[in-house]
Amino acid sequence: YAIGDFSKEIDRRVKDEVAKMREKDEYELGDFSVVLDDRIKEMVCEMTGKEEYEFGDLSVEIDKRVKSEVAKFCGKDEYEFGDLSVELAKRTKAGVLKYTGKDDYQFGDVTKQAIKNFTGKEDYQFGDVTKKLMGNLFSGKKGKNDKK
Repeated sequence: YAIGDFSKEIDRRVKDEVAKMREKDEYELGDFSVVLDDRIKEMVCEMTGKEEYEFGDLSVEIDKRVKSEVAKFCGKDEYEFGDLSVELAKRTKAGVLKYTGKDDYQFGDVTKQAIKNFTGKEDYQFGDVTKKLMGNLFSGKKGKNDKK
């Protein structure tokens, strides 16, 4: 065994297989690219249901599929520009209202609710967060998320 024998053997075998795919006796530079190109075009034809590949088929198919999934996500039959943004905003607002327990959102509501949840107090006063942190750190009590 000499250094590089294994690599040379793999190279020889791959080139032989590529030549067979191209129905040639010997491998020529560029054959592998042609084989890959042909295989990819076949896969795109399978994906699109078309008999013959045309440039841009993959992009058109991906665009069609993405728009279809976005339309489903938005509860619509057909996608229109901006649908995803509108739906995400609607869902975010609903989530925020559910989290805060309010019917209308005002700037700061999420932070206020997070502090209420953390401190356990309805009305925040300066120092409440620090007191809660210090109490958790130095009280000696194990919290529900602490390991026993």
